[in-house]
Amino acid sequence: MEKSHKKNEEFSLVPAVYLHIPFCREICPFCSFAVCKDQSELHSKYIKEMIKEISMIIKGVKEKNQNLSELQLSSVNKMLESIYFGGGTPSRLGIPELSMLLSELRDNFTFAKNIEITFEMNPEDVSPKYLKNLDKIGVNRLSIGGQSFHDAQLRKLGRCHDALDLRRACQEIVKSPIQNWNIDLMFGIPGQSVSMFKKDLEAAISYIPNHISLYGLEIHERTPFGKNLQISNWVNTHYHEYVEMYLWAVRRLKAAGLIQYEVSNFSREGKQSKSNMLVWSGEEYLGFGAGAHSYFGKIRKGNIGSIKTYISHLKKNILPIEFEEKLTKNQLAMEFMMLGLRNSEGVNLQEWLEKFGLIWGIHEEQYVNKLYENGYAFKKDNHFCLTPKGMLMADKITVEMIPSSS
Repeated sequence: MEKSHKKNEEFSLVPAVYLHIPFCREICPFCSFAVCKDQSELHSKYIKEMIKEISMIIKGVKEKNQNLSELQLSSVNKMLESIYFGGGTPSRLGIPELSMLLSELRDNFTFAKNIEITFEMNPEDVSPKYLKNLDKIGVNRLSIGGQSFHDAQLRKLGRCHDALDLRRACQEIVKSPIQNWNIDLMFGIPGQSVSMFKKDLEAAISYIPNHISLYGLEIHERTPFGKNLQISNWVNTHYHEYVEMYLWAVRRLKAAGLIQYEVSNFSREGKQSKSNMLVWSGEEYLGFGAGAHSYFGKIRKGNIGSIKTYISHLKKNILPIEFEEKLTKNQLAMEFMMLGLRNSEGVNLQEWLEKFGLIWGIHEEQYVNKLYENGYAFKKDNHFCLTPKGMLMADKITVEMIPSSS
């Protein structure tokens, strides 16, 4: 499948699309996403129904909006700027299966000339041939789920690769046609010392990726980690080290030329993830696949997480929607604030209050001043921005910023 796309209407419903590939060689004990143990015989069935879902969603939206010219005029962005293959583990799929999905998107969206197509991979799936073929079908950005360069930490996280696999994968990517790439690292792992994390980050920096994502370990109730009291207790009692790792990493990455543009994401100039930038700036997006979420027309939707139920619904021509909600003014205000605070550009508080018709009381004013005084926030060009220390508390701060009387 060549990189060029078929010319359709100069029209795209959204600037960003997410494709969820749920298959994993092994399921990590900390993972709370919609995933399943890889079964190659399920691949073709799943892809077939994903393609059907894409077609049904686009057809449904167009039927509701008969006057496409009016819809186009109301849309700021008429091109698809980002496609993100996430999971799960997209690299469990073969190139023909991936080509089919991209072909369906080309038939339903107009691709921007500089569209960014990101593909998540696990280190053990990286090979020169696979990378070359990804490039041929149009993938132009990679995200490697490295997590750590220490074998003991990788075993604790239930990963299938070891440190040598990760180093080999990085070396292959450096030599590959795809030079826009990211490494994911984790911090706050049980048993991980500050010095171990520092070595992980130094190892990642040594391969000169143009993007690094740092994710603090989160404990979710229904996961094996969530059911393990020893794990939960370790995380709760080592928060100081968690904070130290994060704040050190922000400084170290800045020194290495990777600037923080979002809570977890750091990049070289002009190499921010388009998917991240679009979603975190409040743009609309469509998600396809089991457990995928969408935000379109002020409506939030989420698909059923069970892969088998997802497939069976679409076989019956029923969209696999688990929930759908039209966001209220207060929800939109909170969403806007949450997204803005995760972004390094922050939020213009006066514009935010006027946009959503909110009025602050003494509590909110005092809370903001306290954040300034304690080093959790600062002003930049009339914007309220969080410091790295404040970003660790972004969700909590968002809740406090919403007027209680609204």
